[in-house]
Amino acid sequence: MAISKPTANGTAHAEVTPAELDASKLAINLAEALKPLPAPESLKFGETKTDHMLVVHYDPVHGWGAPEIKPYGPLILDPMSSCFQYCPNVFEGMKAYLGPNGEPRLFRPTLNMERLVRSADRVALPPFDHNQLLILIKRLIQVDSRWIPSLPGYSLYIRPTIIGTRPALGVTASDSACIFVVLSPAGPYFSAGAKGISLLAVGESVRSWPGGTGGHKLGLNYAPGFQPQRIAAKQGYDQILWLLGDDERVTETEPSCLA
Repeated sequence: MAISKPTANGTAHAEVTPAELDASKLAINLAEALKPLPAPESLKFGETKTDHMLVVHYDPVHGWGAPEIKPYGPLILDPMSSCFQYCPNVFEGMKAYLGPNGEPRLFRPTLNMERLVRSADRVALPPFDHNQLLILIKRLIQVDSRWIPSLPGYSLYIRPTIIGTRPALGVTASDSACIFVVLSPAGPYFSAGAKGISLLAVGESVRSWPGGTGGHKLGLNYAPGFQPQRIAAKQGYDQILWLLGDDERVTETEPSCLA
C-alpha cells in the first residue's frame, strides 16, 4: 500500500507501507505426481513428508508477499541469513485428526497461533496476522487431507515455522522473514502405550530460566538440551528433569528423542 506524506518543501511523495499477511492472495500449485501413502504402522515421528507445503516471504519494503502452497521441497536461503547466524527461529507443533464425518479437525489451533505470535515477537521477527495464517494452514490441510491417518491415536502433525532471513551479518533483528508450514503423518507418541518413564535430574545444564525464553517455542531452546539427553540415555534414563538454582527447583521435563 502506498500513502502520501508531505516533504519539507510541501510536496507529497508516496511511502510504501509493508503489506499484511493476506490469505486471499494464496496461490496453489499442486504436485504433478502424488507420493504413495505409507502404512500407518510404519510411521516414525517427523520422517514422512506430505506432498505439499506452505511458504510466504516477508521483506522490509513490501511486507508479506503472496502465500503459496507448492510441492514439498528445499528452501533457498542466503548463507548469511539471520536464522543461521543468530537463531531467530520459531515454530509450533499442531495436530489434525479425522472427525466422525471424515473431515479434518484441529486441536486448539488458536492457542498455537497466539503462542507463535508471542514467540516471534520475543525474537523481534516481523509481525503477522495469526488469523490469516490459520486460514492458510487449514487450506494446506485440505490439500493434503489424504495423509491424515484414520487409525485411533494417529494424526497429521503440523509444523508452522518462522525464520529470520535477513541476508547479512550484524547483530540486529531480522527485517526479513519466511513462514513455512510442513506436514507429517504421525502415530501415537508412545507406540507401546502410555507407561512410566525414568528421569535423570540435571542442574549443571539449564533449559529455561527467569527472564529467558523457555516460555516460547524457539529452536534455540532445544539444541542445548541434546547433549544432556544423550548422557541421560547412556545411563539408561528416558528423559531429563531440569533443575534450576542452588536450591534445585524443579522447572520442567519434556519428551524428546534421545537418539
